[in-house]
Amino acid sequence: MGLGNADDIATEVSRFTKHAEGLLSANGKVQRLGQKDISKQPTYEGDFAYAGVDDQYFLTAALFTGPSRLRYEPTSIPPPPGSPEQPRELVSWSVEPMVSGSSGLPPLKFFAGPKDFDVLASINRDFVRAIDFGYFAFLVVPLLRSLKWINGYVGNYGWSIVLLTVIINAIMFPLRHKSVVSMRKMQEIQPEVKAIQDRYAKLKTTDPARQKMNQELMALYKERGVNPASGCVPMLLTLPVLLAFYSLLQGAIELRGAPFFGWIHDLSAHDPLYITPVLMGASQVWQQRITPATGVDPVQQKTMMLMPVIFTFMFLWAPAGVAIYWLVSNIWGIGQQYLTNYLIGPPTVRTVRPPAQRQMKRAGGGKTEAAARES
Repeated sequence: MGLGNADDIATEVSRFTKHAEGLLSANGKVQRLGQKDISKQPTYEGDFAYAGVDDQYFLTAALFTGPSRLRYEPTSIPPPPGSPEQPRELVSWSVEPMVSGSSGLPPLKFFAGPKDFDVLASINRDFVRAIDFGYFAFLVVPLLRSLKWINGYVGNYGWSIVLLTVIINAIMFPLRHKSVVSMRKMQEIQPEVKAIQDRYAKLKTTDPARQKMNQELMALYKERGVNPASGCVPMLLTLPVLLAFYSLLQGAIELRGAPFFGWIHDLSAHDPLYITPVLMGASQVWQQRITPATGVDPVQQKTMMLMPVIFTFMFLWAPAGVAIYWLVSNIWGIGQQYLTNYLIGPPTVRTVRPPAQRQMKRAGGGKTEAAARES
């Protein structure tokens, strides 16, 4: 019998901490069992590759060579008397090999230890899937190996995160540069876009005449050499890498108890002075203020300015390693924005006359159409 979430007993618990879960692997698929799943179905039978309980950083599992029966049970440990802490939610489990014919009980092997990628891989390549890297595991694994390789030279995981963040952002520089350039072009033609939209503003969306608005907009984009999607696509391509790095820093046991410098003594725990989350929020405000706005009305702009505040509160209890990564990424983004602005020069300001003025000019000499006909 094993008891999950032992690491949770000795270390800080936060909203970002992964609590104990049941773990099953069969037919190349990994199934994770939360407290509610276990309450509904506590017993599982099958020919499992491995099964057990894991939490944020540790794993207790049995490696099977035959069919077995597993039973999970939610368990909680009450806090000491007078403590404000909540009960610790754990999972207990038991395993019972099932007799197959006359061959007797199949042998069992047990593993209890840290979810270190290299340690698990040395046991079985499929065993590394016990580490939950999310949907972008195919990116997390090379990022983890890169982080450990850099740390082999630097000797400090905090500075290793900084260096790897810089390297990743440097690789993505061309995509982000292209995105900013496209956003700048869209910003420059916004007065003309708005003028076209204003002419059709009174028409309903179902009115066939609004198709002319789309035709005029497409003609304007073609004339100015602007692709509305080119500002978003490069940034979307970089998003999986950012999410993968975030997932890596959330669950890498290498950061557990790893110091950075000064007041940060554990990269897996939150910043005790909340300095990095506050700096991250401030850098995000700065970055948003210098990023070109394309077709965003003032109300939406004010709403977007609330995002740094929301992110700051979210990151107050996030692992310090995650906050450092986000802060360095923001600082890089600010520097790249200024560099891009320098390379492409100041924006071209286009003034568009209201439709009434253009009509008067076509009528001739500042006269109205009626005055022009009388003359």
